[in-house]
Amino acid sequence: MGQFISELTYEQCQDLIGENTVIMLPIGGGSKEHGNHLPMGTDFFVTDYLAREVTQRCDVLTLPTLPYAYFPAFIKWKGSVSIDYQHFIDYVSDIILSFARFGVKKFLILDGGVSTHIPLKLLALTMNNEHDIKVAVSDCTGLGRETDRAVCSQKKGGHGDEAETSTMLHIRPELVHMEKTTEEYSAAFPGTMGQGFAKVYFPNRMCTPQGTNGNSTLATAEKGEAILKAQVEDLCTFLQAFIPWEPCDYTEEKETM
Repeated sequence: MGQFISELTYEQCQDLIGENTVIMLPIGGGSKEHGNHLPMGTDFFVTDYLAREVTQRCDVLTLPTLPYAYFPAFIKWKGSVSIDYQHFIDYVSDIILSFARFGVKKFLILDGGVSTHIPLKLLALTMNNEHDIKVAVSDCTGLGRETDRAVCSQKKGGHGDEAETSTMLHIRPELVHMEKTTEEYSAAFPGTMGQGFAKVYFPNRMCTPQGTNGNSTLATAEKGEAILKAQVEDLCTFLQAFIPWEPCDYTEEKETM
């Protein structure tokens, strides 16, 4: 139902870009360590897959997946690329404003990272307050979470783990080295975590031996298929409400209160 802008001619774009358009920008790291068993482009592959599945079902205009972003936890791992957070915000802002100048008011950033979420939320708030542009930002820790919890049995995870390895087994199994999977966990600083929720934010870098957090030995393609399907459903559920929604001006809101 949607379109990929990279596959369209300039002429074909003209009627697709305007005040009723929803632009989707996928962001997933294309060069970032994921242990010894997953490719450096894991985030890119997963995010790009989700973007394609959603575009087939929803009336969005999808931009090429952005492969570089803000990943400070991996700066000590050779080959991992991290963009300064302000550069990252400015870069994504320029992309959004390139369409906003032609009347586009609604954007969905398909965020395939964790550390990227903070600067993208700040960007979304700024766009809303300064330009009256609605930038929705998906949360990779919440998409499909119910299914993730139902099919995965690792005691905890978060990077190169059972769930992420499973999604890659479904998308690109030839790139997964199951013989090198492992079980290792990042330690939380004392007093920062409750039972499944954070109490204090404490910055850290990835420091496990293989650079993962979770039990990737438990991964299967079937689990990955279920998780990805649930993530696509969550995104489409949001877009079903977001696409027909008409942003209202703040002054109009006040007058009707």
